[in-house]
Amino acid sequence: MKNYLKIFAIFLVILLLSSACFADSPVAKGDATMVLVEDNKVETTFGKYGEFEKKMEKIDTVNKTIDISLTARNNKEIVEDKAGEVVLLVDTSKSMSTNLVSVNSEEMSRKDLVLDATEALIKKLLDNNKDIKIGLVEFATSTNVEEEGTEADAKIITEALTSESSELSDAIKTIREDVLGARTDVEIGLETAEKLLATSENDEANKYIVVLTDAVPNTAKGVTLDFYTEESADPTKEKLVDLQEKNINVISMLIDISEREINLTGRPEDATFKTYKDVANYVFGTELSPTAGPVYYIKDDDVIDTVNNDIYNDLVVTDKYELTDIVIKDYFPKNIIDNFDFAYLTKPEIGEVSATVDKTDNSITWTISKLEPGEEATFTYRLTLKNTFSSDIVGPNLPTNENITIDYKENGEDGDQVKDDRCPVVALDVPSSKPIPQTGSNNSIISISLISLSVVIAVFSFINLKRNNLK
Repeated sequence: MKNYLKIFAIFLVILLLSSACFADSPVAKGDATMVLVEDNKVETTFGKYGEFEKKMEKIDTVNKTIDISLTARNNKEIVEDKAGEVVLLVDTSKSMSTNLVSVNSEEMSRKDLVLDATEALIKKLLDNNKDIKIGLVEFATSTNVEEEGTEADAKIITEALTSESSELSDAIKTIREDVLGARTDVEIGLETAEKLLATSENDEANKYIVVLTDAVPNTAKGVTLDFYTEESADPTKEKLVDLQEKNINVISMLIDISEREINLTGRPEDATFKTYKDVANYVFGTELSPTAGPVYYIKDDDVIDTVNNDIYNDLVVTDKYELTDIVIKDYFPKNIIDNFDFAYLTKPEIGEVSATVDKTDNSITWTISKLEPGEEATFTYRLTLKNTFSSDIVGPNLPTNENITIDYKENGEDGDQVKDDRCPVVALDVPSSKPIPQTGSNNSIISISLISLSVVIAVFSFINLKRNNLK
């Protein structure tokens, strides 16, 4: 009987081993057929203008290959800037020369600080826009008191708008050496700047006046020795609105505008404006609600940065939009990586894509440092069924990808991550004329085998028992 039990145990082990080997048997590529089950595409957006697309370009059911393309684009419309025309309107009143500031441990007048920043702005504008034309006007009040409130309160320094750096450098030098009156006639300065713009014959150009001042109007056309009341404030404000209606953009930088109370002999006791900042807000508006164009209220320390960054951007950048630091990751299911070969057919025109599939998370990564408005980039890869593959993937639907994620920055700010799991889906089959072992449980085979073996053992046991009884 013990011999029969040994035979049974050996038979069971052999049966289990053969079943396991049978389940893991590879399938030949040539014995299988492949069909497309779903032609799913990813068409999604990231940020305001970013667009991403992933789609199947081709499926070859004979050679069992699937070609998939990934495309990223920036759909922001490219706006061709018209040639710009800029008049820099520089305050040269007494306070600009007498107020001293310290820059990099060097003491200079506020006027020189503003002119240094203006000179740097001119160079930056000319370096980046060969079509731009620039002019300079200075304003204050006339040194001849009898001419205050007239056209003598402002002076055109450049005879015309120009893109010649030498002419503009000479103009800056002239303003450094000039001395005008004590008070500030912003209205006449704006009128004079408009006249200089009018010398241009280019009606299509974007036109700008940049006001650089440390004061608010205390005189205007026909007005002398105003004590910061509506008498000079109203004409100046009206001129700003008039320029805006004529599509002339006014950008104003106001330096160190005091919030202390205006306390002047001869000033009406019932004057509307209490502080110098009250006058500025009335005439130019606030930064959040300007009268006509951007307004910057700053301190001396901010002059260089404001002129060469904020005002520069106001002059040359319209509707600025950037897509940067784009990271697109395409993840694959493990059964695809295990049973299909991966290869690139094309590489992206912009950015870099990982050389191979990262086996730690079964992904490829596409990084794009910057995608400019109107730019588009794409690449294609191929999945090819291996010459032998696991029978586990025969029958069920096979998504070619697990999901895709997109991380990015929009105008320097992190955007919301985009995630999408749509992808092409295929299926593999083996014709009935080429049967393959059934994977998974072999309980029925084992059960039948055990029952048969049990019957055989029982028969032999009965015969053996009968023989022993006869002895």
